[in-house]
Amino acid sequence: MSNYEKILIGRSIPLDEVDDEESNLNDLIPIAEIDADFVTIIDHLGTEEFKFIFLNLINEIKSLSFERQKELCQKLENKVLEIYDFEFSPILTFDNNEDINDFLEFIEFLEYDYIDFLANIIHGLDFNLLKKDLNNFLTLNFDKINLNINTYNNKNKIISVFIRTNNKVGLLSFIKSGLEKDKMLIILKSLEGEL
Repeated sequence: MSNYEKILIGRSIPLDEVDDEESNLNDLIPIAEIDADFVTIIDHLGTEEFKFIFLNLINEIKSLSFERQKELCQKLENKVLEIYDFEFSPILTFDNNEDINDFLEFIEFLEYDYIDFLANIIHGLDFNLLKKDLNNFLTLNFDKINLNINTYNNKNKIISVFIRTNNKVGLLSFIKSGLEKDKMLIILKSLEGEL
């Protein structure tokens, strides 16, 4: 049984100690579904399935109360630390809807919406080397890539903090992962910028 099913079943069954009048099954099921969706999103962060799951649930997430959205963002922030070894300093507080929207946009950027960013930071570099040897490409071009990162303008404050304050190892790992997943798409997007 998946975590989703365990949470859905576990949270939708009324407690024995509570009177039937006090525990309304119609109230428990939607809360259980949201809790199960949260666990699914968090469990799949950093996996190939994340994009599909997140895109399926994003409209539902945005329709939740501010407090539930904040709760999800806090849990995702902890998972970012675990998977990407990146901690925001100062810690994000999610005080308003803009903070939450920026963070959800950051999660999209981190997991799958990085094509434009990577295309911009490798623009003008040796794509033949990139096609042949990704590690050598990153080693030889890190200074140029880092310069491009520092001049890259992103309206999202959280993404800017991530790309400007991440350590060299974390940044290279993020760039390498994106290039491994979508190398040709990124190269094409970068060449499109030249035209």
